[in-house]
Amino acid sequence: MPWCYRMKETYYKFAPVLLAFIGCAMGFWIYFLHDYIFHNFVGAFWTVLIAVLTLTGFTFGKLIKKLDERSNVDTLTGLHNRRYFYNRLLLDMERLRRSKLPLSLAVIDVDNFKKINDRYGHIEGDRVLTALAQIFKANVRSNDTVVRWGGEEFIIILPGISIDGAKAFAERIRSVVESYNFNFEVTICVGLTCTKKVIDIDEFVALADQALYKAKEKKNSVVSMENSVFVEVAGL
Repeated sequence: MPWCYRMKETYYKFAPVLLAFIGCAMGFWIYFLHDYIFHNFVGAFWTVLIAVLTLTGFTFGKLIKKLDERSNVDTLTGLHNRRYFYNRLLLDMERLRRSKLPLSLAVIDVDNFKKINDRYGHIEGDRVLTALAQIFKANVRSNDTVVRWGGEEFIIILPGISIDGAKAFAERIRSVVESYNFNFEVTICVGLTCTKKVIDIDEFVALADQALYKAKEKKNSVVSMENSVFVEVAGL
């Protein structure tokens, strides 16, 4: 359920402070079981113990937070990964339920990426993916979510954006990629969909995927899926 994901994200975010507080509280609890008043050696001992427990809790909390952050990040591009995508989209669907604002999804694929790897090598292919990640991040809002879906595919969650806004966004990044200096031609296809009601996440992704496949027939294109109808937005 969405509230579970919110609690989990909050825990990971504040794990260092939370565990430090727990360690400190445990120290005081153990001390007061032993004695109610600090005095001489005993007071010093319990002061050190409380400090150690607090520091230990904070250290373990930072470790938990870092491990969680790394588990949600694609190592090559630094973008969020598929694991994070599903958690994030659940939260955005819950927000849609409350706000009634539209939620759009853009699925992006690099045209002829295998040919780029075959001709220029996989290192150059990785450079292209890293550059694309930076382009996408530079063209989204702070509350949008950019994800490396896998291979040469990316997904961008656009909360509060109508299909018309998603079209304008997709055409902008398509144009930016087309004009970017990669030292060789790189273009992308974008499949779009939008919903104004809560729907199954896999169904939502599948709708954008269908639009993407239609765009890939032409290359360097943007296609949206609207009311079960493909609408070509832009392209060659």
